[in-house]
Amino acid sequence: MGIVCLIIGLFILMAMCMKGIHVFIAVFVTSLFLATTAWITSPGTINPLDTILKVYTAGVGGYFGNFFFIFVLGAIFGKLTAISGAADSVASFIIGKFGQKAVIPSLVAACAILAYGGVSVFVALFTVYSMMVSLFRKANLPRRLIPAVYFAGAGTFVMIMPGSPQIQNLIPMKYLGTSATAGLVPGMLTALFQVTLVVLYLSWLFKRVRANGEGWQGDEKSAKAGKDNATRTLPHVVVALLPMLVLLVVLNILKWDPAIALFSAIIAALVVYLRYLDWKAIVSNLAAGTMEGVMSLFNTAVIVGFGALVMTLPAFQQSFQAIVHSGLSPLMVTAISVGALVFISGSGSGALSVAMPLIASMFPATVVDQGALHRVATMSCMSTTPPFNGLIVTVLSVCGVSHKEGYGPVGILTLAIPLIAMCFMLLLYAVLPASITAFGG
Repeated sequence: MGIVCLIIGLFILMAMCMKGIHVFIAVFVTSLFLATTAWITSPGTINPLDTILKVYTAGVGGYFGNFFFIFVLGAIFGKLTAISGAADSVASFIIGKFGQKAVIPSLVAACAILAYGGVSVFVALFTVYSMMVSLFRKANLPRRLIPAVYFAGAGTFVMIMPGSPQIQNLIPMKYLGTSATAGLVPGMLTALFQVTLVVLYLSWLFKRVRANGEGWQGDEKSAKAGKDNATRTLPHVVVALLPMLVLLVVLNILKWDPAIALFSAIIAALVVYLRYLDWKAIVSNLAAGTMEGVMSLFNTAVIVGFGALVMTLPAFQQSFQAIVHSGLSPLMVTAISVGALVFISGSGSGALSVAMPLIASMFPATVVDQGALHRVATMSCMSTTPPFNGLIVTVLSVCGVSHKEGYGPVGILTLAIPLIAMCFMLLLYAVLPASITAFGG
């Protein structure tokens, strides 16, 4: 009965998020439902009031404190790349090199480089959206596929690549003592495999769209968005990339703390983008970036609190123990447990923050290579993304596309293909020698 209630709670959460209800309200209502039904179905094992007031709030507060600087500094860095025109410069350069005849590859590459360069996936969305609108309109491609192209570049292989400064690749470091390049060889091979699947799928998708006679359907607002940056003076692409390179070097070569790496990138951006920043508005812009980071952190933290609450439910504990004692390998246990939490909570980073302390305590370095755990956990948190995931909801909303219109291709790119890639990564760890898989940890 407890499992049934957990599934019902998941559908309640999914329905509320799909209706556009704020994530905090959706999570709170679902948490109240799950705590109450657990108290009814398993008397004496759980106190609903304590579960909400103590377990849930402790989960929210713990995540907020642990990752405050990463979210805030990351948002400030993203803000600087946006207001200076640096992100636009990088995207425009790539699109210019590929040309109008290769609209889709150019946009995918632009999104991927921005994300791997440390630009928040939310910031990258607003950076490339105007160019995507313009290019889709000129190429007569349907607007409903803009979200799919965005996720193909910024939300698939880049998120799981070794060395990525995205939060999904940083969280395991805190609990496993690994570096951002952990699982270098399997991670890169899996990323290459995933890129191949993404390209093949997009090629098939757009051939089908053209064969069906689908074309651009926009409005005046969308047309204006494609021209917003036409007269703006942008920094040279080399100048634009320098702070991003600083971030990658400090994080992956010097192997300093992610917060220090982000702070270093911010200082570099303030110096390098000096002439491209409106210094009269710099304080307000930095304040806006800070608030964006805090809001992103809050929205993720409330999901983490939900995950922490779910972990205390008898139904979840029984299911999790069944997975742990199933005889599966530590990597399989990690993949399944993280993936399940992602689908339940709707947040990859939230699921990692809930699962990693438990995984780290169960599988120390004497049992399994910590770099392998890191890479599998990062891959798994990107392989079961549900429709109510915050980024998916945001991207569809910004692009003016409903779930009915746009989620199909997005689901293939963020759920089906990553699941196949997850299986590929597990296969690599099964067949490659330990001397290769442990490299880069």
